[in-house]
Amino acid sequence: MIFSMLAVVPFLSTSCSSKKSLTKTTLREFTAAKLIKEVEENQFEFDNFVAKMNMKIETKDRNINVKGLLRMKKDSIIWTSVSMPMGLEVLRIKVTTDSVYFLNRTEKTYLAENIEVFNDISPMITTIGFIQAVFVGNDINLRESDDYNIQIADGQYNLSISKKLKKTIKNNDEDWKVMLKDLWIDPQLFKITRYHIREYNDSKRKIDLRYSDFEEVNGKYFPKEISVDIHGDLYLKAHIEFSNITVNEPLEFNFSIPKKYERIYK
Repeated sequence: MIFSMLAVVPFLSTSCSSKKSLTKTTLREFTAAKLIKEVEENQFEFDNFVAKMNMKIETKDRNINVKGLLRMKKDSIIWTSVSMPMGLEVLRIKVTTDSVYFLNRTEKTYLAENIEVFNDISPMITTIGFIQAVFVGNDINLRESDDYNIQIADGQYNLSISKKLKKTIKNNDEDWKVMLKDLWIDPQLFKITRYHIREYNDSKRKIDLRYSDFEEVNGKYFPKEISVDIHGDLYLKAHIEFSNITVNEPLEFNFSIPKKYERIYK
């Protein structure tokens, strides 16, 4: 249960307006480099971020509905409080550039680990920047110099790793840890609508992210709904709905461990 929750929560006043539905349109021709540039220019920007969350979570053992409050300072901290529907806080989590802290209010326990604990989910999830990007629908690892194929799939652009790069990977050490990814990009907003990550040489370890219900927040489009599907050492499905989103207001990240709480370890 601990790492299931960690996987979900791993996120000036806001001007919220004009929801955008994704509709079919005539797609322009793009090179992969040009498409990546368009995606980068339309990434969601923030210094401070706060939002309420409604979450439906499915693991191998149980299904639960919870509420949450997410606060983030870019490239610095992720803080979240998770409550049951009646409002009682059950979890509080803080992620920094190098550490993960977890309070279990129900069991009166806490965990403090290096951020590399996320390797249990995927070797790619080792930086706070990556986790924050997942929450807001960005991809901080796209590079115009990378070798991608581009095609049309379901009325959207699809970026995938090229056969040439796959061959290069195959010719290296078979134990080489490489993350392969496919992205689906809306042709109107140039926002990521689906993000599929898998580990080369281990088809069982994969993450599938789907983004929808885009709304303009402070001049950039933000996905108010995220579906998460994780397979590997951890099995998890989750659906997150964001509301009451604000950016760039001063935030506090209160997190203290009560003396009576017992430390647990991975």
